Amino acid sequence: MKHQIKGLKDIHKLLINERTIGGAIEVNTLRLCTGEVYPNAVITHIDLLGSSIYSIGFMTEDHQNIIINISELSLLLEPKHKKIVELNNKAYKKTKTEQKIKYLKRLFEVNKDSFNSIFHDEAKLIIEDIGLHAATKEINTGLIYSENKIFSIA
Repeated sequence: MKHQIKGLKDIHKLLINERTIGGAIEVNTLRLCTGEVYPNAVITHIDLLGSSIYSIGFMTEDHQNIIINISELSLLLEPKHKKIVELNNKAYKKTKTEQKIKYLKRLFEVNKDSFNSIFHDEAKLIIEDIGLHAATKEINTGLIYSENKIFSIA
């Protein structure tokens, strides 16, 4: 979202830190050496052996989860880190939004009696990632985006 992706190591770091930064890595085109082309593929996993990358997992627009050996990869065109709400891959967007809403519901349930800054920050990150419209359908976002501001002087 903020930084240019320069290589597979950058993608791997973004995937590892997905919980704290949110979003997903989407490429305009992923092409294999065999000539197969996957538009709007979302990179879901990169496997390392030591410091060497040996496989990549991605989801296609057809809802297929594919894992390939790194030697089978020919092209990753314009990889971008995007928020879930901004993805063009509808299959991954739907799946990930459902997962995040389930997690968000659980987060609200666990923290229903204690409103703290850690809960607030994590919930706000998730809501911004999936979009306020999607979150509002499932949960009451009034705790995070309060209309009435409370000010304390003590």
